[in-house]
Amino acid sequence: MKSELSKRIWATRYFMVIGIIVLHLPEYQPLREVETAFEYVKAFFSHGIFRATVPVLTVISGYLVFRSRLYLTPLNLVQKKAKSVLIPLLLWNLPLVFIIYLSQKHNLLSHNFSAQLYPIEPINWIDALTGLFSSPVNYPLNFLRDLFAVSLLAPLFGFVLNRAPYLGLALISGIYFFNLDGDIVLRNSMLVSFYIGGLAAIKNWDLTALDKYAVWLATAFVALCLFVVTYKIENRELLRLVSPFMVWPALSLIQHSKVYEYLYKYSHCSFFTFLAHGPLILLFWFVYTHFFSTIAYPIYWLLTPITTVVVCILMATYFKKHFPKSASLVLGGR
Repeated sequence: MKSELSKRIWATRYFMVIGIIVLHLPEYQPLREVETAFEYVKAFFSHGIFRATVPVLTVISGYLVFRSRLYLTPLNLVQKKAKSVLIPLLLWNLPLVFIIYLSQKHNLLSHNFSAQLYPIEPINWIDALTGLFSSPVNYPLNFLRDLFAVSLLAPLFGFVLNRAPYLGLALISGIYFFNLDGDIVLRNSMLVSFYIGGLAAIKNWDLTALDKYAVWLATAFVALCLFVVTYKIENRELLRLVSPFMVWPALSLIQHSKVYEYLYKYSHCSFFTFLAHGPLILLFWFVYTHFFSTIAYPIYWLLTPITTVVVCILMATYFKKHFPKSASLVLGGR
């Protein structure tokens, strides 16, 4: 892979992870309840711009799996994805599972947790750790659960991609549209995004081909997000599906900026940031609501993503430097 393309993938992934932080900031507000000017600004990012994060990350993941030809060795694929996705999913849910269990057993906190872990029911613990049928306790990691699932489908996708790639795209789109995959992939639009990433790799697409339209595509993406928020469109599936084709070229507009260099410089912290941001923003929310609630909420909303990114960079750097073997394990070998 060309070094410039690799650099762009790393920078894009980190930017998408930062977007996920904004997406998950409490408190969640349904689009239909948006009223004030600030709420519209918040909704523009949380229900618009950063709804592109998971589709873009999924397309990139699909591209890398098929670019590396990992799909041709299913056993190696399973081993690699178990190490890089499944083990971090389990390990980053485990501490929260025990905290919630002890809290519910001894009535330590009045918080109404989404998971009921006491008394012990095996299916509830499996869900809390892996998100098998619902969100895990470290809720952003449901992305890893679905990413592991679609990765296991890569050999099947590869069989189709090498024989009838566009017919396969139509077939995958039909499975997505009619939700024929059941509970295999909970966010089933990831099936389409992952397949498109594979299609780009198998057909050797020029990933910079749309860069010449970057301004127009960025404008169209912003306009689409504004339309969704202004008219409070609840079904945002179209936005998710088309966003990679708009966001990836749009990022070429900052490719020679200091922001882009910053994203690339600290992109080695992206996976740690993704894994850690859920508990961190909830901790910051607890501190804000209990000790700083007199401060206007927009200040919390603006400062928390910045604080989370900085804290994660410091934590990841320290952890990797002083505990490299442990860091390798909990970060899936990264």
